[in-house]
Amino acid sequence: MSSKAPTAPGGASQAGSGRTELRRELERRGVTGELADRLANDLAAACATLTPEAQRGALTGMALASAAHREHAAALRRSQRDLAEIERLMAGFAAELKKVDEAVKILSTFVGRIREQSASDPDRTVH
Repeated sequence: MSSKAPTAPGGASQAGSGRTELRRELERRGVTGELADRLANDLAAACATLTPEAQRGALTGMALASAAHREHAAALRRSQRDLAEIERLMAGFAAELKKVDEAVKILSTFVGRIREQSASDPDRTVH
């Protein structure tokens, strides 16, 4: 990265060149895509008031913040996938539990009928 910031008033081509250079430097430091464009535009606007050392510090800070954001975004995506898997497993468990509940109701009804039938004959034993 050049140590000179685009400082010419109304120098659109110089400012555009400065933004391109800043974008390239951000990309070299791992910032990609639309974020690199946006950060380069933001930094180009501030470059007129920054020293070369401050520009390098700003670039480093932006690259570090971008890396931290990417890590958190990746962790969020993993968490979302894990949550979807847990929801799928819980839905399967709920379906199986419903089947067990239905079987218990059927058995309960069956036992109730046996008790009714055996209640009429007090000498009869059900095993």
